[in-house]
Amino acid sequence: MRTSLIIFIVTSLLLFIGYHIYLFMMPSVKIVNQSGQILTRVEVNLPSNRLVFDNIAPTETMRIHYKTDQADGEYAYQIRLSSGAYLNGQCGSVTHDQYMKVLELIVDSENKVNCIE
Repeated sequence: MRTSLIIFIVTSLLLFIGYHIYLFMMPSVKIVNQSGQILTRVEVNLPSNRLVFDNIAPTETMRIHYKTDQADGEYAYQIRLSSGAYLNGQCGSVTHDQYMKVLELIVDSENKVNCIE
């Protein structure tokens, strides 16, 4: 009985660690809202994918991981603010099998988007 419990705990711990290593390795897009208003919808288009974020409150951050199986290209974004205004643009580059990359889009208090790769 004791051996089964130890095996269960070790297996659970290894699965937990493996999951977090997987998330650390996978590329992601992170949205940081410093605008003072709700970002009602954020779409980030990758060459082979589209990521959608809904209702990001002021001072809130959200992140989505995506597959590494991408064609080469750029990130394109469209952000809808709660005021009804849209922010559109492109930034950063996407390449096939790109691991551990984080694209950070920061919407500042002047409703400008800063892009950090």
